[in-house]
Amino acid sequence: MNKIISITIMKNGFSLLLVCLLLPFYALAQKFDSTSITHKFNTYLKNTLQEKIYVHTDKSSYMSGEIIWFKIYNVEAYTNRPISYNKVAYVEVLDEQNTAVLQTKVDLSHGSGSLYIPITIATGAYTLRCYTSWMKNFDPSFYFYKDLAIYNSLTKEEAPGTAVRKKYAVQFFPEGGNLVLGLKSKVGFKAVDSEGNTFHFRGCIVNPSGDTVARFSPSDDGIGTFYFRPEQIQDYHVLIAPVNENPFSVQLPRIFERGAVMSTTFGADSILNISVQSNLESEGSYTLFVHTGYHTVFTRTLSSKSIAEGFKVPYKDLGEGISHLTLFNNAQQALCERLYFKKPLKLASVEVLTDKKNYSSREQVKVSVRETVRGKALKTSFSISVFKVDSIATPYDDISTYLLLSSELKGRIPQVSSYLKEYSEEKMDHLMLTHGWRRFKWEDIIQEKKPDLKFFSEPQGHIISGRILEKETNRPLADRNVFLSIPGQRIQFYTAYADKSGEFNFLTKDFSDSPLGIVVQTEPRIDSLARIEIRGPFSSNHSDYKPAKFNFKTSVEDLLQRSVAMQVNNAFNGRLLNNRIPRTIDSTSFYQQPEKIYKLDNYVRFKTMEEVLREYVSEINVAVRKKDYYLSVFDKERNEFHSSSPLILVDGVPVFDDGTTLIKIDPLKVKQLEVVSNGYIYGNNRFSGIASFRTFKGDLGGLALPTHATVIDYEGVQEKRVFYSPMYDGDWITSSRIPDYRTTLFWNGTNETSQEGTATVNFSTSDLTGKYHVVVQSLSEEGFSGSQVAEFEVYSKNTAMRNGK
Repeated sequence: MNKIISITIMKNGFSLLLVCLLLPFYALAQKFDSTSITHKFNTYLKNTLQEKIYVHTDKSSYMSGEIIWFKIYNVEAYTNRPISYNKVAYVEVLDEQNTAVLQTKVDLSHGSGSLYIPITIATGAYTLRCYTSWMKNFDPSFYFYKDLAIYNSLTKEEAPGTAVRKKYAVQFFPEGGNLVLGLKSKVGFKAVDSEGNTFHFRGCIVNPSGDTVARFSPSDDGIGTFYFRPEQIQDYHVLIAPVNENPFSVQLPRIFERGAVMSTTFGADSILNISVQSNLESEGSYTLFVHTGYHTVFTRTLSSKSIAEGFKVPYKDLGEGISHLTLFNNAQQALCERLYFKKPLKLASVEVLTDKKNYSSREQVKVSVRETVRGKALKTSFSISVFKVDSIATPYDDISTYLLLSSELKGRIPQVSSYLKEYSEEKMDHLMLTHGWRRFKWEDIIQEKKPDLKFFSEPQGHIISGRILEKETNRPLADRNVFLSIPGQRIQFYTAYADKSGEFNFLTKDFSDSPLGIVVQTEPRIDSLARIEIRGPFSSNHSDYKPAKFNFKTSVEDLLQRSVAMQVNNAFNGRLLNNRIPRTIDSTSFYQQPEKIYKLDNYVRFKTMEEVLREYVSEINVAVRKKDYYLSVFDKERNEFHSSSPLILVDGVPVFDDGTTLIKIDPLKVKQLEVVSNGYIYGNNRFSGIASFRTFKGDLGGLALPTHATVIDYEGVQEKRVFYSPMYDGDWITSSRIPDYRTTLFWNGTNETSQEGTATVNFSTSDLTGKYHVVVQSLSEEGFSGSQVAEFEVYSKNTAMRNGK
């Protein structure tokens, strides 16, 4: 027989009710070990790291032709503390069909990047999503998602067709999942239309006899709750009457005959007193397990005979933010779960002040940032954006709301920031009831099931994965060496070994782009029939997240001004807008320090590579057999030449024909030669020395890429970009005739406050007048997050002079 339990939690007269389906009690004889489940819970979390990502963008609405600037904050999911578990994040912009229109990889050591929006991108609603390789092992709902609005004023957009009649839906959430006959239950509901917007309505519950037994309506955020006691098993109907629309009806969830209600009251002694009442037979026992993040804050087991004593949970023990309350039977089955939110008291307080409220065009602005937590100075990392506010601008979120709420709840939450800024315990409870979820399955924890981890973390750099197949049969080729080269002036050469499924992984470090792409190959003298597939690094899984419907009702004047500003800015400052900062990387080759380096310009320049090697490279012997060349390197350890050819590299690309191809290279294009004389072990390979040739341009010096190799245009990890923000000073203010039409005045994703919790940022206004916002998002090493918005006005110089500003 199926059984139902309900839980009610009450604080200051405010009630939370849990209802859930109990699985059959087929193992009630087993004793529930609360110590065991705590241990399993802690072990699971310890062995299954969970990450969260928050992305601060300079704006939320853009014109095609503009640049999206962003900062990525990567934190541990349960503590919200910054972590460096992964070095690479993946950023995508998706259209409404979840097709990626922009993609990039970002170095998380600084987390700052940019994306140029091509002028070919159409007007519409887009989604920015971000994740790490490790996060691909879990539900894509855990990725970061953010709505972006993009307008294209340079192409003719099709006018929206005939308006489609909106559809309305109301979802019901009996606490815990089920309604029980004869038991008064709390039911949450959420109302949304086909465009994802909330709507107002009047609702009522009608029994099969046509009598109204309950009435309800939503709050402004489209959610709410009502109490309902089913008096019969037959189906009830719910009548919904949207404002100015035709009414419609839906059914409530199924009503179960047997069950129990567990209620909790908040006592004067700050204790959550939980009691259980039911119409079930007295049997078995129940355990309440409460955790906030990875901290277990309460666990206790009561037999059915002593259940009347109830559970007493000290309110002070609950952590700040979301706590999970889970009820188990003595068969270690999770029966029901409820989220409870405790208002955080340790949010960072961010103060953002400009030195003035009004500025003229091309005037310097000084912004002071001060951060504290409970009155004490707080050292943080913060990102700052300063942009022009117009009708195109869309609402933007904040890091605290995301880390504490959005990332831990399911579904789109309109105006989610208001839940913390205008805190209401009743509204917060409605939110917990209608959007609750968790990051794991209790079945996996109880059964100590190891997660299926297909994707690696990337603590050192980007991992390039693929597999080897036989050309004719597509059969995986196992136990093969694979070689990756990224041609360029810096030697980027990696090896991997294919497993039984033909799968391989290259663990790269400081992976940068090459105009020639990446070159992946096997040893052609062994695997001439091999075919190599490289797996795309971006996630192919998608959640049910959809961006908010695009709003075409924007100001034509604002669109025109933004469009003109974008075009003028690109025309006059295009080369300055997205400059790269070259990474400071270790340019040492994988073989570290070679025994000998020959810089060919220091020697007589010969016309052929054969002459170069024979005349002054004594470590390499050149032999000719039947018109083919064979190179060998002198082994100093054995005092003789190796019996086989060395690893021959040209700008990091291996040449596997013993030397014939290398001899054909024009030596005038070769900058230097590096020689490793002794045998060298690299990965699963043993080379008879190394002869590495570097060209002046890093372009292989005219060497044709091997025909058997797989060559792919593969983007490396994005180098840090520089935001263009001119500082007007002295005569340059008036002497510069270059128009300044920046709508984003300033962006910097890598700022820090001092030990005193303060920082100063300086920039100049542009020629565009109007209202500007200064948005700061911050995060400390201890996991304290905060945000703040300040504003100021910019006037033209003539207006400012007339007004005495």
